[in-house]
Amino acid sequence: MNRRHFIRRISLSLATVTGVAAAALYLRQFFPRRLGERRRIALGDPRRFPVDTFTFLPEHDLFVYRDHEGIKAVSAICTHLGCILNKSSEGFECPCHGSCYNRNGEVLSGPAPRDLAWYRVGRQASGELFVDPGTTVGPERKYITT
Repeated sequence: MNRRHFIRRISLSLATVTGVAAAALYLRQFFPRRLGERRRIALGDPRRFPVDTFTFLPEHDLFVYRDHEGIKAVSAICTHLGCILNKSSEGFECPCHGSCYNRNGEVLSGPAPRDLAWYRVGRQASGELFVDPGTTVGPERKYITT
């Protein structure tokens, strides 16, 4: 093998590795950072959540909303690259890349490719409420507590 053939082979290998890495990074934006927990998250007593307020649970990257009728839960993970969202006056906002969502988790602006995931809320046999991150529901669905 001569020098020219060796350099051509090394250059082609480096270009291939760079292309594969770039493609993987590009495709990563279409998948959430975390696929989510598959086990239930205990919420406990619904009275611990103030009425008409989104309560952030940082240990689960989740917002829990309670109104006079019931409770529902939405993911706090941006659908763009998985940053943790902040609550804003209109809904939710990504501090990393500026995606904005309304109160129903629908994308208003920014690079986010899809709406936020809402999770099923239910009651365990013990009487405590739970969130099931493995089951997505619509933003209108809530666990009726009254």
